[in-house]
Amino acid sequence: MRFDMLAPHRTVRCLILAMTTFAFTAAQADVNNPDGEKPGFMGRVFGFGKKKEEAPAPPPAPVVEEKPKPATPGPKPKVTTIKPKSGSSSSSTSKKSSSTPSTAKKSEPSKPAVAEKSSANKERSDGEFGHAKDDDKTPEPKTVVTTSTPEIPTRLPSNSGWQIVKVNGRDYITGDSLHQFYRFNSYKVEDKHVWLRSNNLILKGTIGSQELLINNIKFILSYPVQEYGGKALFSRIDLCKLIDPVLRPTYITDAEPFDTVVLDAGHGGHDAGARGVYGYEKDFALKMAEVLKGELTRRGFKVVMTRSTDTFITLGGRVAIANATPNSIFLSLHFNSGGSAASGIETFALTPQGSSASLERGGGYNAGGVTGNSHDSANIALATAVHAMVISKFKFVDRGIKRAQWSVLTGCKRPGILFEGGFVTNGNECRLIASDTYRQSVSSSIADAVVNYRTALRGAMTRNR
Repeated sequence: MRFDMLAPHRTVRCLILAMTTFAFTAAQADVNNPDGEKPGFMGRVFGFGKKKEEAPAPPPAPVVEEKPKPATPGPKPKVTTIKPKSGSSSSSTSKKSSSTPSTAKKSEPSKPAVAEKSSANKERSDGEFGHAKDDDKTPEPKTVVTTSTPEIPTRLPSNSGWQIVKVNGRDYITGDSLHQFYRFNSYKVEDKHVWLRSNNLILKGTIGSQELLINNIKFILSYPVQEYGGKALFSRIDLCKLIDPVLRPTYITDAEPFDTVVLDAGHGGHDAGARGVYGYEKDFALKMAEVLKGELTRRGFKVVMTRSTDTFITLGGRVAIANATPNSIFLSLHFNSGGSAASGIETFALTPQGSSASLERGGGYNAGGVTGNSHDSANIALATAVHAMVISKFKFVDRGIKRAQWSVLTGCKRPGILFEGGFVTNGNECRLIASDTYRQSVSSSIADAVVNYRTALRGAMTRNR
C-alpha cells in the first residue's frame, strides 16, 4: 500500500480461542476456581463460558501524560503494591468509571518514556494510512501504598494485590503478580526469557523486547519487558490494554452486540495501493472482500461494503460508513508491500492512549487518545481472533498483532482492525494472493474468527446492553 498521506488467561476463559488448525475452542481461566478444567488457547483466549461474571471494580488507572520524553537511566525503581479497600464492592462495570481506593496518597506522575520502535516491519515504506485530524484474589500484600493517578478507559483487574514497579516514570507490573492473579502453574525468568505456563496456556516474553508470544501467537507490546531484581516487569498499559483483554475477554466492558460487519476493501480507483508481481492491491482486496461477504452472510451476518466496485473512497468516507452502520464491527482488508523477501501476515489494532505505534510509520505516540480508543479491549480481542485463526491455519510467517494509528481506525466508533493478508511484492506470496483458492480459504477463516469473537464476548455484550 501507498502512504499518500499522514491522515491520521483453572476456567474463566481467555482470548485467543483454542487454536486448532481450523477453529478456536474458547475458554478463559477462572481465578476463583484454580482447580477447574483448563480448556485450550482461544477457549482460552475467547471465553465461551456458561458462567455469568460481573466485571470487577477497577483500581487506579495508569498514568497518561501528554508529552513523552526519552527513557534515561534513573534512580532505583520504586516498588508499590496496590490492594483494593477491605470490603470494597465490585459493582462497577462501566468502562468510564473513575473509582479508586479511598485511602490514596497522591503522587506526582512522571512523564512516560517513548516506546521503542519495533523493527519487525521496516520493509514496508508505503501505504495509505496515517493520522486524521477528525479522524480473583492473590496473597495479602505486606505493604499497602495506593496512588491516585489520572484516569484512562481501562484499568488493572481488581480484587488483587498488584506489585507495581516504577521505571523511568512508567508503571510496570511484576511477573509474580501475573502468576498469582491469573493462576498460572509456573513462572520462570531464565536468562532473558520469561515464561508463564498453565496446562493449555503459555506466555513467553524476552527482557528488552516488545514481542510477547501467547501460545505461539505473536503480539507486539507497547513497551519492552523490563527486569529488576530478577523479576520480569510488564508495562501497566500492556497489562490493561492487551494481556487482560486477551486472557479474560468476558470482563471486557466495551463490547457491544453486533449483527453486521462493515468490510472495507482497501484503496480503489486511482489509488491502486501496492503494486504486486501478479497485480494490484486494490483488486486483490476487493476480490477478497466479495468472497468474505459471502462467507459472513452464510454465517448469518449482515454485511456492508465501503466499496463494491473499483472506486476511490476517502479514508474519512470509509470511517463515516462504519460509524453510520449500527450494531457493527469494522474490518479493513489490505495486502502488504516491501522487499521481495518480506513475507507474512500482520494485523493492526489502534494504539492505546499513552503508548506508541509498533512501527515508525504507524503514527507515533498517542498522547491524548482518539475516538477509536473507546473500544481498545474489543479491538485487541477482534484482532486476536482474526490473526490467530489465519496464522494457525496457514502457517505463514507471523509478523504479529501490532498497533498503529491508521486513519480508518482512529475515528472509528465501532470495534475495528486492519488486516494485512500477505505481501504482494513477494513472488510466492503474491501467487497465492492472486489465486481464488487462497482468498476463499482466508475469507472462510476470517468469517469463522468473527463468529468466535462474538461467541467469546457474548456474556460481556449481553451485560453491556
